[in-house]
Amino acid sequence: MLIATWELMRRRRRRGLTLVLFVLVIVVLMLMLALAIEWGRLTRARTEMQQWCDASALAGAADLPNATQAKRSAAEYYARNLGLDPADYEQISSDGNTTTYRIGTDEVAITTPYEDDTIRSLGISPEYAIRVCSSRQVELYLGRLAGVQVMTVSACATAIFEQAGGAYVLFNNSQTTPLTITGSAVLIDGSVHTNQDLIVRGSSHRATGTTTVVGRATITGSNHSFDIQNVSVQDRPQLPTSLTEYRQQAQQNGQLIIGRDYHISQANFPEGVVYVEGGNITAQGHAFNRNVTLIAVRRFGRGGHIRVVGSSWTLRASDNVLLFYGDRGVELHGYNNSVYGIIYAPNGNVRITGAGWVFRTSVISEGIRIDAHTMRFSLGPNIFGIGGVRLVE
Repeated sequence: MLIATWELMRRRRRRGLTLVLFVLVIVVLMLMLALAIEWGRLTRARTEMQQWCDASALAGAADLPNATQAKRSAAEYYARNLGLDPADYEQISSDGNTTTYRIGTDEVAITTPYEDDTIRSLGISPEYAIRVCSSRQVELYLGRLAGVQVMTVSACATAIFEQAGGAYVLFNNSQTTPLTITGSAVLIDGSVHTNQDLIVRGSSHRATGTTTVVGRATITGSNHSFDIQNVSVQDRPQLPTSLTEYRQQAQQNGQLIIGRDYHISQANFPEGVVYVEGGNITAQGHAFNRNVTLIAVRRFGRGGHIRVVGSSWTLRASDNVLLFYGDRGVELHGYNNSVYGIIYAPNGNVRITGAGWVFRTSVISEGIRIDAHTMRFSLGPNIFGIGGVRLVE
């Protein structure tokens, strides 16, 4: 009898323990499910915010370097992604280059001009970079059990605007030929890059943007101003338009020359695209004004060089993008001239001498040598009709 009673009690205790374990398992599973739901809500919120920051940064970058318009476009685009009216946002603070807005339940900080290590390594001027960061307070359900009511979720994105030819005023692609500047008062209004050394001699040379150097910077003389940053080798910026398109335009206009040199004088300076295969282009004159694109491509083992000499002339790229393409090099010599458009020498050097020049350009070549006095280089955002935006962070 006692044995039977003891066995009955043991079975009851076992059933009771099983019930307790079952309840504990159910509680743990429910907590895990609640945690998964909570984590999913936070992850979804951050993913959405990251997408909206990406899109807003790209929208703002398209309006750079106009900082006011870029911030407005980024804020409007963020509001639109939230399903709000594009103008439904409120500025809540402004600190330096950063303006913070209330958009829906999100707090969105937009910064331009913007600069960090990534922007500097790319040689991008801060005026052509924008950063959008957003934060949101997400209410927690499970967290309330631990006394945590909300959690802050945040996301950031950085975008840049790259003008046709890249964001550099001067880009020295060679790893064996330095970028050399001599003379006096050469002003570079923007960023400079050399995949080798930088050599500066003379007086009063200055670059307003970052000068990124792979090798060494040797600066002698007086009154120079360069913000030198050492970086790794950078890829050469590519042309936004293919040479094939330029060749077709030249052929349609009867200005495709194959297998011979092309000489330009005061009397026959062309308009539009001139495309020379297997020959060189030389031009000489005074006080002329043309919209032109000169292209010399090496073929048959010869050609591909452009040489322009003269004074008081103005040359503008026929398409507002490419002015000179010298496969094997470009030489410019003279005084008081104005140049508007990209100068591109993928397999040669660019040499510039003289005084009183004004360049609104991007010079991209294997090597660059400037021996000049009172010369100014800038990208000229109003000149280039083609550009692109991209995310960098």
